[in-house]
Amino acid sequence: MKNLFSICVVALSMFTVLTANAQKSKSFGGTVKFSVKFEGDTDPRVHVPRDVVYTIFGNKTKVVDQSAIQIKDGDAVTTTLLLDIPGNRVGYTVTKEQIEEQHSSIKYTYTKGEDTKTICGYLCTRYDITAYNVEEDEEVKLFVYTTTEIGENNNINNLEYPGLTGYPLYTEIEQKGVKTIMEATEIKKTKVKPVDFLIPSNYKMMSLEDFQAFIQSMYGGRE
Repeated sequence: MKNLFSICVVALSMFTVLTANAQKSKSFGGTVKFSVKFEGDTDPRVHVPRDVVYTIFGNKTKVVDQSAIQIKDGDAVTTTLLLDIPGNRVGYTVTKEQIEEQHSSIKYTYTKGEDTKTICGYLCTRYDITAYNVEEDEEVKLFVYTTTEIGENNNINNLEYPGLTGYPLYTEIEQKGVKTIMEATEIKKTKVKPVDFLIPSNYKMMSLEDFQAFIQSMYGGRE
């Protein structure tokens, strides 16, 4: 009887571990469509309302906007920009060290609110964010509504808001008299593979400095 009890305990422990691992592996994979709109002292040439679709798998995100592709990896803390210019496909990757250096001069404060809202079927919690640039003595305030059901963990925010809990489905920020509102309008679970976030082999990758010089040579003389 004692041996039978021990076997049952071991079996139950194994089942618990396997179940936990299975749940962990079921991280969100799919697309999130955001509407981006502007209010206030807007410039119709710059502040053009549009829709943006993000492909998400775990802590990786990818967005295609006309001729540009941006790939972000929250675990590796890297972001890659790819441009498809007629006759040239070029890109660059901002490294973890470069991103951490950028964040080192900014102090982020997150205040969890009591307000919640449901966006596309996902329960979201409000967070008020203050980003204080120590070097320039400037402060930016915004608020977001985040869900913990998208993203494997908080690493998904390492590139924009390190330490923030949950993935933002709503963001509202006002700067220089213009309010920018970005809100999810459609969320679809689809089959997404890690290969979807790889850099295509037909793009020439450069350093950030070489990329900026290349763009300057392409467009610098144009009015």
